Amino acid sequence: MTVKDQVLLLLENQREVFFSGQDIAQQLSVTRASVWKAVKALQKEGYAIEAVNNKGYILKMAPDVLSGVYIEEHLKKAGIMLEVQVEKMVDSTNNVLKQYAAEGKRQDMVLLAEKQSAGRGRRGRSFYSPEGTGLYMSLLLHPKAGPEEGAMLTTLTAAAAAKAVEKISEEPVQIKWVNDVWMRGRKISGILTEGSSSLEDGKLEYVVVGIGINLYEPSGGFPEDIKDVAGAVFTSDIRKENLRNRLAVEFLVSFMDYYQAFPARNYLEEYRKRSFVIGKRVHIMPPSHGERRAAQASGENREYGLVLGIDDACHLKVRYDDGTIEFLSSGEISIRMDGAEGHRDSFCREG
Repeated sequence: MTVKDQVLLLLENQREVFFSGQDIAQQLSVTRASVWKAVKALQKEGYAIEAVNNKGYILKMAPDVLSGVYIEEHLKKAGIMLEVQVEKMVDSTNNVLKQYAAEGKRQDMVLLAEKQSAGRGRRGRSFYSPEGTGLYMSLLLHPKAGPEEGAMLTTLTAAAAAKAVEKISEEPVQIKWVNDVWMRGRKISGILTEGSSSLEDGKLEYVVVGIGINLYEPSGGFPEDIKDVAGAVFTSDIRKENLRNRLAVEFLVSFMDYYQAFPARNYLEEYRKRSFVIGKRVHIMPPSHGERRAAQASGENREYGLVLGIDDACHLKVRYDDGTIEFLSSGEISIRMDGAEGHRDSFCREG
C-alpha cells in the first residue's frame, strides 16, 4: 500500500478527527515530507482535505473516484478477502482478467475501471462505458463446477446487483431475464459471463463475470442507439461522494455471500421475486434463423407465449399461444412495456 493510500485510509476511517503531519508520519512510520506529498496528491484528485493551523489535516469530503484501498478495506470489515485492482482505463475489464487467467493467475480477484474503451456486452455487442458515470468491474473466479453450473453465475450476479442497487438508491429494482437490471422502466445494468473449461474433465478452469452499472446519465445523454432503453441509478443533482465505491462494496458483499455457498442456489428467490417477465406475454425469438424457419414450416405457433415462471436451472417456463408448455434455455425475448415493445434479451446462457 502506498503512502497516499495509507493517508487516505487513516483520514477516511476517522472523518471527525484532525491529524497533524507529525501524527500521521509516526503512525505510518514515514517522513513528514512524504505525508505532505500524499496530501497534495489526494487534494489534486479531488479529496477535500483541509489543513488547519495547530490542528492538522481533516477529510471533509471524498470525490466519487474509485478507490481500491477503500473497497478492499470495507470488504475486509465484512470478512471478505478479495484482491482488488483499480485502473484508470482498460479496453474491457473482462478482457484484462481473461488475459490474467491465460497467464496462470489462480487467485480470485476483482478489477474495476473508471472507463472502458471497448466495453463488451453479450453476443458481441458493445457496452457504453464513459468515464465518471458508471461502475465497470469484472471478477476472476475459479469455482469447482462444470459449465452448466458456471452459467448460473449470471443469475447470481443479477440478484446481487439488484439487491445492492436497491440498498444504495432506496428505490425498487427489477430484473429482465438473466443479464439486465432495470429501474423506473429503464435498463441500468448488463452482465457478461465468460469462462474456459478443461477438455480432460469438463470442469471450469476459470470464469470471468463482468458487470456494468450506469450510475449517472452521461453529459449530453446516452447515445442514439440506446437512449430509448438506457437509464441510470441516480439523478445528476445528487451528491456524489463515494457513491461508486459504496455501490461496489455493497455489490461485492452480496455477490460473495452468494458465491461462497455456490453452487447452492440461495440467490434464486431473490432473483425470481424481482423478475418482471413472469406472468407477462412475450415475443419469443429462437436463437437461430434456421430454428425459426423450421418452426414456421411445421406450422407451430411458437412466436408468442405467456411466461409461467423460472425453474431452478434458470429455464424460462413458457406456454405458447398454441397451448404447448416448454422450458427454454436459449433464444431471445422481448416484452411490451407501456405500449411499446421493450428491449430484447437472452435467456440463461452467457459468454
